[in-house]
Amino acid sequence: MSQKPAPSRTVPAPTRVSGGIPWWLWLILVVFGVSVVTTLVRKAIPEDPRMYVQDGLAALEIGDVPTVERSIQKLMDFPEYAAQQKLLEGMLYLGKSKPLLAIPILQEASKDPTVRIKALTQLGNAYMRSRQRLESIAILETVLKEDENTDDARLNLAYVLKDMISWDGAIKQLNTLVERNFRPGIVNQLLGDIYAEMGQYTEAATRYEASLEADPNNPSNSSTMSSMIRCRMEIGNLEGVEILLPGVDSVGIRESARALILAGKNETVQALSALEQALTESPNDATTNLTYGKIMAASGSKEKAIEALAKLEGPISIHTRNLKLFEVMAKLATIAEDEELAATAQQKVDQLKDLESQVSAKLADVVKTREGTQARMELGDLAAEAGRAELSRSMYQGAVFIDPTLEAAVEMRMRALFMSQLPLVSPRGNGGKAAETVAPVDQAPEPTPEKADTPKPDNPNPDEAVAPNKSATDGTDAPGATTGTSPN
Repeated sequence: MSQKPAPSRTVPAPTRVSGGIPWWLWLILVVFGVSVVTTLVRKAIPEDPRMYVQDGLAALEIGDVPTVERSIQKLMDFPEYAAQQKLLEGMLYLGKSKPLLAIPILQEASKDPTVRIKALTQLGNAYMRSRQRLESIAILETVLKEDENTDDARLNLAYVLKDMISWDGAIKQLNTLVERNFRPGIVNQLLGDIYAEMGQYTEAATRYEASLEADPNNPSNSSTMSSMIRCRMEIGNLEGVEILLPGVDSVGIRESARALILAGKNETVQALSALEQALTESPNDATTNLTYGKIMAASGSKEKAIEALAKLEGPISIHTRNLKLFEVMAKLATIAEDEELAATAQQKVDQLKDLESQVSAKLADVVKTREGTQARMELGDLAAEAGRAELSRSMYQGAVFIDPTLEAAVEMRMRALFMSQLPLVSPRGNGGKAAETVAPVDQAPEPTPEKADTPKPDNPNPDEAVAPNKSATDGTDAPGATTGTSPN
């Protein structure tokens, strides 16, 4: 009998015992070793405090407070860089809107010649933001005396002079900056604003155009375009303006310019159509109604003149001191053969022209001075009477800038400034009785927005005395001072 073979058994492979270190443990050891070597190398290389200064200044530019604070802490280990450390610390307080805390620190930093100019420039900023006008001017002029190439200080000085209505001085500083091509966008914008308020519209338009050319992508260019086009309309030159109209937000300015351009091409129907939207949105807007009146008067038609006079009756009862509007009204009344209305309107024109000449004469004197709150208040009152509301507001604000105790008196005038005033000449058909003062439909114009690159942390009203209030105890910006920082 044959014997069956025994079934085969699977013999397990012998277990292999590792004789090395697992890969993951090697990885941990490598990473640890690299970190140790890196630390040793860093400690072997001496620290450069100049890098901490540069890092701190760069961080101030972008508002990186933690980096600035680290740089300040690091510099404390280098006594020879105490001035740089104080400069960063003072600028950091400015960035935190605490100029009063920055002042003594920057004063200390300014004693070191290596950072003196920059520290004094920032000290001038701190005085501006704490509304200490005289101290700010003195410091900024010291900076320019020691280094006339300190453009930041010159620009900040121009801001102070502009706000106190010392426009001759401001123009001098700004023209120097134009020659040096320093921030041409904002510098030309400021010059345009000053010239426009002084009634020098040709020069103002030129400066606004230069601002737009220098900074074509600035978000606030719509406002600059509006200002430039308004000046161009004043001088009757709208050449090349049409291409800018799509970028103008102000409907009244935009459509008035468009209508005048069309009227210049004898497209009167299209011109009046362009005004319809603006008149619908703001039926009492002075610019739009003035443009409408000019176009209707240019037709020479008696019927159109009568139609225009009827439509202008409401706006003229509100803008009772608008010289240009009354000039158009007098012309329309003459075309409409309404002798009584023409005489009344012309009488108003003559009175407003006389007031305007008085404003111009007084303004020429005021802009040469750094003091004189009474002169500014009186000029503000006279400008309001002459229908120059924006100039009046600037005069009042300039007086408060110089003497903050006038704030209450100015506030009352400002509230009344954009209310409809009693007419100089009683309107026809009211029995000689003066028209009742009513609130205008149009609101007071908003201040012109600052350009985005404006280095005006420092928008001062720096003249307000530092009183023992919250801002005096915690070092914050004085009331009304613009918060921001200028790390330049």
